[in-house]
Amino acid sequence: MLLQFIKSLGASALIPLMSFFIVEGLGSSPWQVGFYTGLVMPLTLIANRWAGERLDHGFPVKRLLLISITAFIVATALLTRVSGLMMLVLLIAPLMGLANMGSGTIFTYARLYAERNDLDVARINSWLRMMVSLAWMIGPAASFTLVSLVGFGPTFLSACVVGLCFLGLTWRTVPAGFRSERTQKRDAGKEPVNWRLLIAGLTCLGFIITNTLFVSAMPLFFVKEIGLPGSTPGLSLSVKCVVEVFMIFWSVRLAERIGIRQVLMIAAILAPTSMILFAQVTEFWHVMAASVIEGTYYGLFAGVSISFVQSFAPDRPGRATAVYMNSLFLGGMIGSISMGIIASVTDFKTVLYVAAGSSVVALLILLATLRLKPETAQETV
Repeated sequence: MLLQFIKSLGASALIPLMSFFIVEGLGSSPWQVGFYTGLVMPLTLIANRWAGERLDHGFPVKRLLLISITAFIVATALLTRVSGLMMLVLLIAPLMGLANMGSGTIFTYARLYAERNDLDVARINSWLRMMVSLAWMIGPAASFTLVSLVGFGPTFLSACVVGLCFLGLTWRTVPAGFRSERTQKRDAGKEPVNWRLLIAGLTCLGFIITNTLFVSAMPLFFVKEIGLPGSTPGLSLSVKCVVEVFMIFWSVRLAERIGIRQVLMIAAILAPTSMILFAQVTEFWHVMAASVIEGTYYGLFAGVSISFVQSFAPDRPGRATAVYMNSLFLGGMIGSISMGIIASVTDFKTVLYVAAGSSVVALLILLATLRLKPETAQETV
């Protein structure tokens, strides 16, 4: 859990800062941010898939983690010397693509470790996801505060120190020979497409698009269109994150009673409800009340979603985790790009309605696939 927290702390301190750095630090135009994100995202998808396949076929976990950590450390060190957008795109973007595969590798490592030691996989996944949320509550605020106080260079060095701490912890705690005990089949490249796994990933994609659309549009919607105080977006996010952490912890217990799919269906009902309520707010307390619902839905989703996806490929935890992580990155990319297009054509309130529609699609997928049961380990051998 500490591994995931430190990894996420470093990522959360760096990822949200990059667009601000490109515009304010390098003096580039806002539209040029797309050159960087447009390269990092596909490289991350490829790296996650590659790492997942390696893990499923016996590649040592520690080596993959060290690749990810080294890429992060080198990237943060180079960022202190970057002086132009082209240098950022050619040097930093590929390194960040490799660095981003670390979180999925830890999730896979945790599942393998839990199965090997007869631990509750769903609970381990929820605790790891909680560590991610806690890190994202701290990292962005800390990095932006440091930038305002000491500038970009020292802030990137601070992220580098976090990476070095992650390196030391990984070196000391992850066994060098720890790997999946599953042996590679000779016809592994001819395995049929696991449509159930892809559908599970598509369900997660719907939730992530909802979240990304809202988070991207929220500040301008609350402040510019509604005229609420400038502190409203930050306080709304704080309320959401606090509720989210508690709901992640509780989601596993709820899933044990009613089932993981049912928990996701509840989340898929609450998600559009919160978006529609946000679209109607006129007062500060309206936002806070809707934020509680938003934190509830996202906490329920975050707490069980990775276990849901992994259940459709029990003998391919690396591949399943890669599908899950890629749904997060792909949903983030789609949501970020779509928000600007929708808002420029219509307004920010319309963005919230589109966000609600994305979760409705996720709910329809869950309902349409009620008979789609997770695989057993024997089915995938």
